[in-house]
Amino acid sequence: MTLENKKISYLIIDWGTTNFRAFAMNAQNQQVDKKELGMGLLQVEDGKFAQSLEEVLAPWLDTYQALPIFMAGMVGSQAGWVNVDYVSTPTDEASLSANVHSFNLPWGAKATIIPGVSHELETGAYDVMRGEEVQLFGLAKITGKSALNAILPGTHSKHARFENNKMTEFSSFMTGELFSVISQHTILGKGLPEQVDSQPAFLRGVSEGKTDKLTSTLFAARTHRLFNNIKDTEILDYLSGLLIGNELKSLANDHVYLVGGKGLCDRYQLACTELAIESTYMNGDECFLAGMADLITVLNKG
Repeated sequence: MTLENKKISYLIIDWGTTNFRAFAMNAQNQQVDKKELGMGLLQVEDGKFAQSLEEVLAPWLDTYQALPIFMAGMVGSQAGWVNVDYVSTPTDEASLSANVHSFNLPWGAKATIIPGVSHELETGAYDVMRGEEVQLFGLAKITGKSALNAILPGTHSKHARFENNKMTEFSSFMTGELFSVISQHTILGKGLPEQVDSQPAFLRGVSEGKTDKLTSTLFAARTHRLFNNIKDTEILDYLSGLLIGNELKSLANDHVYLVGGKGLCDRYQLACTELAIESTYMNGDECFLAGMADLITVLNKG
């Protein structure tokens, strides 16, 4: 990267409940530098978001006071810096850009928060996302596809559908959080020895997770152990497979993009293969930055 390309033009912030990531970007929308901290919303005391942000930027970038900042994620939620209203489906980048919230920071720079997206279900209940919408529009940009299916694995996994360059629907699955709770706070995870990676146990869980009786099938994580069907050291891989398999069981055999960190996406891709679902992995950071760069371009044109 040339000296000119190393010149920072703006900052992108991905600020979630538990984590914080800042990306320094040049005028060509290329990443120049990155900072990642465990400074999520829960670590910000008394709503001092501006102070917390400046404490991160000041020792990192000499020019931070002159740089515009674009933020996405839970920073725009009720528990965040500013509660930015959701944009409802179907939505596109123009809709997101038209509903951003902008304000001036104490040091004079302009800050802009991208809104999340809501989707009304047939039951009248709502589903929501904050931050993932940026990755999804970045995915559409990178792939050049106007229609696609995507899964963003995580604590609350998201399944989304794009049609005619618009996000038309999505669903959330509490797979990651359920795994954490069940493995740490129930009889299924109590008293287990140190666990080892076991692809056979994971795939058995994926296969047995294709059930409409999940709370009953979950008990097999104990009975398989009692009857020596699965080793004590492989129970968590079986449990992980069971929950992921149940999440994926309703998918049609259409192609899906898996967007996120490679480790978790590899696990989902293994499950997809077991369930005869074609999948392609896409790096979550690359999708996020592509989505933010595109949204910023739309904002600047406006």
